[in-house]
Amino acid sequence: MKKKIYLRTFSWLMGIWLVFMSGFSVFVLSVEKNEIKREFMERARTIGVDVERIINDCQGSEDKKVAIQKELNWKINSLTSYQGYEAAVYTEEGELISSTNEYWTCQYTSHRKGNTHYMGYAVLDPKKWFSAEEVAEMEEYLYGEHHPVKVGDLWRYSLDMEGFWLDGAEVIPDTIRVTKTVADTFNEQGEVTSGGGKRLGVPVYRSNYVDAGELPYYEHGALQGNSVFTPDGKIRLRSDERQTALREALLDKHIFEEVIEAAIANFMQAPAIEVREGFTYRFITPYPYQSMINSQDGGSYTSEYWIVTANEFNILTGVLPILSGVWIGCFAIFAFTAGILSAQTWKTFRSREELEQQRRDMTQAIAHDLKTPLAVISGYAENLAENVHTEKREHYAAGIQENVRRCDRMVRDMLELSRMESGGVKLALEEVSLREITEEMMSRYEDVFFTKGIIWAIDGRAGIKADRELMERVLDNLVSNAAAHTAIGGTVQVKITEKRWSITNTGSPIPDEELPRIWQAYYKLDQSRTGSGSGLGLSIVRSIMELHGFQYGAENTEAGVCFWFEW
Repeated sequence: MKKKIYLRTFSWLMGIWLVFMSGFSVFVLSVEKNEIKREFMERARTIGVDVERIINDCQGSEDKKVAIQKELNWKINSLTSYQGYEAAVYTEEGELISSTNEYWTCQYTSHRKGNTHYMGYAVLDPKKWFSAEEVAEMEEYLYGEHHPVKVGDLWRYSLDMEGFWLDGAEVIPDTIRVTKTVADTFNEQGEVTSGGGKRLGVPVYRSNYVDAGELPYYEHGALQGNSVFTPDGKIRLRSDERQTALREALLDKHIFEEVIEAAIANFMQAPAIEVREGFTYRFITPYPYQSMINSQDGGSYTSEYWIVTANEFNILTGVLPILSGVWIGCFAIFAFTAGILSAQTWKTFRSREELEQQRRDMTQAIAHDLKTPLAVISGYAENLAENVHTEKREHYAAGIQENVRRCDRMVRDMLELSRMESGGVKLALEEVSLREITEEMMSRYEDVFFTKGIIWAIDGRAGIKADRELMERVLDNLVSNAAAHTAIGGTVQVKITEKRWSITNTGSPIPDEELPRIWQAYYKLDQSRTGSGSGLGLSIVRSIMELHGFQYGAENTEAGVCFWFEW
């Protein structure tokens, strides 16, 4: 039964915990999604504004479209590298002008004026000029991470071009070599502040391109990789699966048309496309260049260019630490609560079982105790009615009266115990001399002591504040109990100290496992219950002690069985 109670309580509370935490998680994820969506729209607008500046700077060019394409081919990657955005620029008719790409950036000296070098930038598509194995090898040099700790440790590799042709904004490489750089100096934080480089003899990468003399040739250029910092905090290559999938979505003509249509419908207030896969959301939205809305009903967007931006976010990543902590914390709280409730429920169940058992025992005890005197009364009454042994009429009458008094005493004890346990007794507190009451009780049972040859003594004295009538009842019951259970020729010793009253009588000890039960109503060590007592004496003592707030108990000592109470 205990197992069932614990299992039922735990199941009930764990069910509540699961429902509560599921609802909380849905709410947190919803808030996180809306916040990510808001940040996406803000970032998309920022990228759009940056691209607008580039477009505006190219307005005076002879071939505006070519100028825009040339500038964006290398700048658009840096504009979108934060958090792994991808972007594409389309004309109003849907013609692709430029998009984020896997190209590497080439930095070179475009021209000089005196001692001033003016830097130029272009892009290199490595896959166009080198094999997949060579590209992978060069990417290892570009993106490999090294952690130098002392002078001379490898710091990084760099790729340098020894000659290249410039075709618009695109680089055609002649030869690419690798430079190895080692650490020379460190700052206090252990970071490298300077290093020395050495060009390696191998490997050497050649494109084998042959120019017809139509393209400008430059002798030196430095290559920079093309990586992004994604929302999950990782550094990824533009060529990896995530970024490639985003770019492919942006370059899909059907998706572009859907994006523009949806953006016009929601007035640019939310992502035009929202795709969910598990906890990952992909957002795509356009930003119009030189656009306007005429009216909410019949107005339409007009735009010379569309800057379309895309990214995807896992909404669980940012809130997982919070959710994990809350789930674990709430689980611990609910489990602790379930344990307490289960223990309390089991305790209540056990108490009810014990009360029910006590009720059954009490019923049986009352029936057993009343059966004997009632049988005697019945027998004597029949003898009187039938004039049997008329010479014993006085004996029969005396027997009937004695057993009636016995029944009356039992009923009075039951009523008194019930009244005390129900809180119906009000204490009349006064200064009481324990020695005085003890001497009175010992004198009351002096005939019993004399008959059994019991030697008794009282040691000490003390006064307490208590209800005198109830304390007389306590001492009467305890002295009566000692007189009844002391063997012939035994001793009864009462000891009174400043804080304790005790009575010890010689005789058989009470089994230790029975000591807690002797205070129960109708409990007797002799289960045959042949004694003349009501079986309520110690229960009444217990109730009076609890009414006064006194400590009480019974124990086996070398001198005998000891009953005591303290105040």
